[in-house]
Amino acid sequence: MKIRSITMAALVMCCVGTNPINAQQGSGGTPSQQSVYRDLAAWRHAEAREILEEQKATAGKSAGSHIAWAVMLAQERKLDQAVQQLSKATRQDKSDPAAAYFLGEVQSWKKQNASATKAWRQARDRARAILKEDKRNGWAMYWQGAALIRLREYAKAEAQLKKALKKGADRAMGEYQLGLAQMYQKKWEPARAAFNRCLRADSGFSHAYYYRGRVWQELGKTEKMLLDMDRFLKLAPDAREANAAKSILRAGG
Repeated sequence: MKIRSITMAALVMCCVGTNPINAQQGSGGTPSQQSVYRDLAAWRHAEAREILEEQKATAGKSAGSHIAWAVMLAQERKLDQAVQQLSKATRQDKSDPAAAYFLGEVQSWKKQNASATKAWRQARDRARAILKEDKRNGWAMYWQGAALIRLREYAKAEAQLKKALKKGADRAMGEYQLGLAQMYQKKWEPARAAFNRCLRADSGFSHAYYYRGRVWQELGKTEKMLLDMDRFLKLAPDAREANAAKSILRAGG
């Protein structure tokens, strides 16, 4: 099973603050910040844009909000603009793994595989540097785990994401990434359980339905797989995985 496209579920809540990784442990920022990242992760464009516009009007754009806007551009298929903004953000803050991670994601969309791998390695290394200074930083663990998935180091990613969840990373997004790490190791039952926990934390988390559906497919549970694909398409009809989900539904599994 291939890693498909940019998965906005990687966008954890610490991304938008002026000091995103060193935000207060377990808080994840203000309620409005939490809402915008969850909305982006779940492909809820209108809701995320509304919050970002409100934040811009009241507090201007922080370094993290530039990343969030770039992620939205990528979701809207404005890939060149997204790469430009994320490249700039990566240069401006050489300690934050978020921009480098998403730069790799968008470059992978553009089939710039060598550049994407370089960016993901940079995200991994930046998260590792943060953890040398703060060994309990759950958000840095999260970014490192997410980058390791993209670098196909799935066992290491799984271990790091389990630590991240214990140290305050967002439950829905952390469980989603954990499910991916386990799925790519063909650990079907643990992956299904992780996606279940993600959806218990946020029942509108679109991509968790898609990848849980892929797990159901591997487990031979066709009816459950089709149900999850249908839920995914209703929530994220314009996502990168939408065509694959439609093909599965047309084929009836």
